[in-house]
Amino acid sequence: MQDVELPKKRNNLKTKLLPSLFMLLGGSVALVIGLIQQFPITELLLVVFFALLIFAILGTIVKSVVDGFNMSMNYMDYFEDNGDLVEKGNKDNF
Repeated sequence: MQDVELPKKRNNLKTKLLPSLFMLLGGSVALVIGLIQQFPITELLLVVFFALLIFAILGTIVKSVVDGFNMSMNYMDYFEDNGDLVEKGNKDNF
């Protein structure tokens, strides 16, 4: 009997950019709101800095959760022994 070595689970999602995108979105929203409210420049810089910090932490948490879900999936369930893709579900569905 041959020993079949299963491929290592790897992250094939492009989640590397999630923290940066969260920071960009949160910082730009904080900047626009601060400009509309006419904050003084020093307060505005502090608000944007803390918004960037908070959204960087949130983006990192979301990235680790998404990576954790992706790494826990067993992709070998979707393939037959010869490498063909197996369609899961009811055959009557269109």
